[in-house]
Amino acid sequence: MNYYFLESQYPRRGFISGGTTFTPELDMNYLAIENPLPEGTTAEVELLSTVRNLKVDYFETITGTRHVSDRFKALLEETNTNTQFIPTTVCYHDGRSIEKTYWTAHQLDRLDVFDYENSEYGRKAVTAASVQQPPRKIVKVVSQICLHEERIGEHEFFMLDYINIFKPIISKDFYEVCRKHKLNLNVTEVGNVSI
Repeated sequence: MNYYFLESQYPRRGFISGGTTFTPELDMNYLAIENPLPEGTTAEVELLSTVRNLKVDYFETITGTRHVSDRFKALLEETNTNTQFIPTTVCYHDGRSIEKTYWTAHQLDRLDVFDYENSEYGRKAVTAASVQQPPRKIVKVVSQICLHEERIGEHEFFMLDYINIFKPIISKDFYEVCRKHKLNLNVTEVGNVSI
């Protein structure tokens, strides 16, 4: 496999998360929003009390938002991604501000590249049949993922469509670029899934 899931859990640092609020306030649950957020939208993240020192370049929140550092955003903007970046203020649970600049990575490309034949998942026959005979069923329980890599094209940062996995995926080549720039990212190879 040539792709990795971005993780919000880091060795020795544990799980990085918090809650996100938007200004102006959203009129629906963030996860249900499929369109760009209005121009001028900003976000604020309050980290969980277990997070004492934020030195990572990617993390997610319990509200479903994904956050990237300024350095990670700069690299992403050089790739094939249609992500909208929302200015975000991040603070610790006690109100202290984070020194780094972060952005909410909104509306990542969702690609229909899941290999229904070679992956392992629940209700395989019924779900796979729905690809040809809509309505399309969502894959909810996955134990092994194979991708149609030829359909991904030049996408370096994306989500899987029709799959109940909310972790973004980055290409192996793009991950190597991030490592050369010394970004602090935790990844797991796309393949066997532990969710």
